[in-house]
Amino acid sequence: MRTYVIEGQLFYGSVEDFMDAFDFKEALEKVIIDVSRAHIWDISSVQALDMAILKFRRDGAEVELVGMNEASETIVDKLAIHDKPGAMDKLTAH
Repeated sequence: MRTYVIEGQLFYGSVEDFMDAFDFKEALEKVIIDVSRAHIWDISSVQALDMAILKFRRDGAEVELVGMNEASETIVDKLAIHDKPGAMDKLTAH
């Protein structure tokens, strides 16, 4: 199991650093992404979160997203695909 703790503001300008923080080559059974010290601002950051979650799931890891503040949860609920039917198909289409 690996826990990634995300800190700071996540928006279009920080998405590349966000994605670089993950080791997608490590074979894991469970990944926890802790965003209790972060704020998700826009669709770019939601898409990056989706991509990270779906990449880990594609490789067989169970992924748990924890600690989201209310404002971040609102935008993620509205825009994210990682928790919607067919999400994995959308990832593999890219």
